[in-house]
This record gives sequence, structure tokens and C-alpha cells, in this order.
Amino acid sequence: MRFIPLIAASCPQRGKFSPADTGQLKPRLKREFEQHLSICPDCVNFLNSYKKTVALTGALEPTTLPAKVRNNVLDFLRKKMRRIAAFLFCLASQFSG
Repeated sequence: MRFIPLIAASCPQRGKFSPADTGQLKPRLKREFEQHLSICPDCVNFLNSYKKTVALTGALEPTTLPAKVRNNVLDFLRKKMRRIAAFLFCLASQFSG
């Protein structure tokens, strides 16, 4: 099941249709969504961009990261996580004092 945001970030109706599985919208909600698209060009543009992105990325062949690159990325992320954990621990100790 693929969940996607259906509404543009600039739309005041943002929470109403997002996230949703486009293939599983109930008929009433689907009608409301289609009505919304008829009056909201931001959402039409967002949805069209999303569809194009999915089509383009779906056509890409997966590649394997070289082991060195993979290890460098993992090391970087682990260091970031340790720094965040240390910060949160320090912050929590300020409140438990």
C-alpha cells in the first residue's frame, strides 16, 4: 500500500485528504477530492508533479552503493545519532536535577 500526500503544502485543506492511498479512496471522499482539485490549482500542480516524480523514479534502475560509500554514510549517521543522544541526555539531566 502506497501512502502519498494528496494536497499541496500551501493548501488550506491540507489535512483533509492527506495522507491517503489513492487507490483506496471511498467514493464520497474521492468526489470531494475531485471537487477540490477543480478549484485548487496548487493541489493540481502538486499532484501532477508527484505523478511525474513517481513515473521518473520508477524508471530508474537500482544501483548498489560501493562498500566504502555505504560505510562512510553509516559512520556519519552513527556520529550524528550519538551527538543527538548526548544532547538529549544533557537536556534531560537539566530537568531532572
